[in-house]
Amino acid sequence: MSFVGGLLVYLFSIKPALSPLNAIPGPKSSHWLFGSLKEIIDTKWSKGHFPEPALSWVKKFGGAVHYRAFLNHRVLITDPDALKHVFNTNADNYPRSKETRTFLRDLIGGDGLLSSEGASHTHMRKMLMPHFGFAKVRQFIDIFALQTQNLSAQLDPVVDTNTPVDMHDCTFCTIGRMDVALIRFFLAVFTKLTLDIIGLSAFGYNFGSLTNQNERVMAAYKMMNQPPSLFYGLGRIYLPFFDQLPLKAIQQRKEAKRMLFQTVDDVISAKLKAPRSAADATDLVDLMLDEESQTDHKITAEEARTHVMTFLTAGHETTSSTLCWVFAMFTKHPDMEAKARAECRAVVAAHNGKIEWKVLGDLKYVTAFIQETLRLYPTIANLATRDTLRDDFLPMVRGKPHFVPMRFMEGSDVFAADKALRHGQGNTYYYMPFSAGAKNCIGMRFATAELQVVVSNLLLNYSFHVTDAADLNPKQESVSIKPVNLVMTVHKAPTV
Repeated sequence: MSFVGGLLVYLFSIKPALSPLNAIPGPKSSHWLFGSLKEIIDTKWSKGHFPEPALSWVKKFGGAVHYRAFLNHRVLITDPDALKHVFNTNADNYPRSKETRTFLRDLIGGDGLLSSEGASHTHMRKMLMPHFGFAKVRQFIDIFALQTQNLSAQLDPVVDTNTPVDMHDCTFCTIGRMDVALIRFFLAVFTKLTLDIIGLSAFGYNFGSLTNQNERVMAAYKMMNQPPSLFYGLGRIYLPFFDQLPLKAIQQRKEAKRMLFQTVDDVISAKLKAPRSAADATDLVDLMLDEESQTDHKITAEEARTHVMTFLTAGHETTSSTLCWVFAMFTKHPDMEAKARAECRAVVAAHNGKIEWKVLGDLKYVTAFIQETLRLYPTIANLATRDTLRDDFLPMVRGKPHFVPMRFMEGSDVFAADKALRHGQGNTYYYMPFSAGAKNCIGMRFATAELQVVVSNLLLNYSFHVTDAADLNPKQESVSIKPVNLVMTVHKAPTV
């Protein structure tokens, strides 16, 4: 017992006190065992407009903040020069942490673009990058538009009726049932819309979530994407036998993963058996299989499934959360909503009456509004934790001259959809909604085009108002943030 006691004293008292990182300012640990882990996990997203405790830490301690999370010492970096060093200049020294990679590997079922490092990541990135270029992304515009039409079919019956929608089964209910656990309408509907889009775009599978098809698969997907508890997260990372524990939550998650993986495997198996023709390619798996015929690398069914799960993980909740914030911001800035709608109408009138690939570049104000939304409410506000392979020195801005647009300065919470904001020098490491460097979001063009098509088509037809039940404070769920409660009513778009 004396040995165990001495070990605990060393690990949680003496060793933390000797860490050279203590020279970096930061908060005192609130718990002898977990350090500041509880504050990080219980980030007060729902208590205010911006994340805590991170924002308070940055304001108090500066662009580099040291804190302890369990046995790990971490440094929270927001300084732009330091971020550039980590993400670009010396990126090889900062791989994703073991904890991050274990969590992502569990989610996608293997080593994919999100969970690989080194030569493996470079190879995957090189193989997948061509499928996210402009020439390929334009092939998905019709999917974006068609699924937005399917959403319109769900919205039309409630236009100008002030009728809320039950979140559980998306059936219409009366205002008198407002006290039931319901609504969060757009959280539900936008989640369904983007899931249908990414399913069709990634591997040609129609989840049919907008019309409540494939309910068992939907339930499995929802279970897989529930934010894990602290117990599950620590157990999955540190206990090799964790999956074998006879606990209900673990077994439910395993069954959900099995069902979802089987659905993906069945679709991929059918594609692998079917005759291949480049002209028939309609999704990302098709494009990868067509590329395979021109290279020496043969994609296995397991690799294809890992890539599909990567696309689903990275391209679903992030986009749906952004849509929630965009329309929440429109309700707070009706003058900007009117300006964006006028731009959409002008663009559509000049181009055959619909939003298509060639007109996206003309949606300058709509795009600026989306970007400004992402500046204030990046759906992934915390980038993946990195390990340090070798001791290093991080450059810091401090007092040297550095161009920073006024709205990027600390404390700048003024929303202004100004497209010029995106074209000054030195913005990259202040504005990082898609990360930066060699591991930035490979689907950035895909996501941007999807947002442009969905937002502009909905603006042309509808106007959205929040109700008294709405709570637009940000709340973190899984890896993304979204409004606590986005309760909205749907109305016909004004004619002028």
